Amino acid sequence: MKKKLDKKIIIEVSDLSKSFNDNIILKNINFKLVEGESLAIIGASGSGKSVLLKNIIGLLKPDNGSIKINNTEMVNISRNAKEKILLELGITFQHGALFDSLKNWENIIFKIANKEKINNQQGKKLAISIIKQLGLQPNILDLYPSEISGGMQKRVAIARAICGSPKILLFDEPTSGLDPVTGSLIDELIKTAVKTIGGSAITITHDMASVCRIADKVILIDKQTISWSGTPQEMFRSKNPKIQEFVKPINPKEFFK
Repeated sequence: MKKKLDKKIIIEVSDLSKSFNDNIILKNINFKLVEGESLAIIGASGSGKSVLLKNIIGLLKPDNGSIKINNTEMVNISRNAKEKILLELGITFQHGALFDSLKNWENIIFKIANKEKINNQQGKKLAISIIKQLGLQPNILDLYPSEISGGMQKRVAIARAICGSPKILLFDEPTSGLDPVTGSLIDELIKTAVKTIGGSAITITHDMASVCRIADKVILIDKQTISWSGTPQEMFRSKNPKIQEFVKPINPKEFFK
C-alpha cells in the first residue's frame, strides 16, 4: 500500500506575536493552511483576527515569529519580493478598500492589469463574467464605488479578489452586512474557488452559518492566542465555553447530515 502523501503547506504561521505599545494583541500564534483547505478564523470583536490577516500579508510586521507563504518567509522580505507574492493572492478587507478613483470594472481587474496587458474591452468582458456570479448587473461596471451601495461595494471587492482565479484567497468578513441570500452566494463562490482550482482560503468571519458552509477547519482566537481548533462538526461537540457561545444559535442539522 502506498503511503499517503502529505498535502503541501501553503501558509505557515509560527510563534507569531504582535503588540501595539503595551497592548498585547496576539501571542504565540501557530497554524498551517494546507493545499485545498478552507480555514475559518473566529473570535470576539477585537480579538486580533484582522490584525493576524494584516500580518500575513505584510501590512503589519509581527514583533516575533515567522510567516511563510509557499515556503517563502514574509517577515523582513524585500518590498519587491513581497509585492510579487501578493499578486498571486486574492484578498478582501472588511470594508472593501476599493480605489475611489477607478470605475468598478477597473477595480475588479486591477491585479490582472498589473500583471499582463489587457485592453478595456477585454477587461470589461472579464469583469462581467465575474460579477454575474455575484448577482450584480453589468450596468454597475462603469460607475465608481461611491455610486453603488455598501453591499455592492463588498461584492465588487470580492470580485476583485477572485479575478484571475488565485490559488490563495484571504477574506476578512466577506458576508458581513449582506443579506442571507447574498451571503450564501458568497459562500458558494468561496467553496467553488477552493474545490475547482485546488485553491486554499482563510476566511475571518463572525457568521457561523458561513463557517459551517465553507470551512474544513476552524480556529478560535481568544485571549490573544489560538484556544481551540477543529472541524465545524467538532465545534458542536466541543466543551470549550467560548466555542459554545458561537455555535449556540446554530442548528447543526441544517448543515451536517
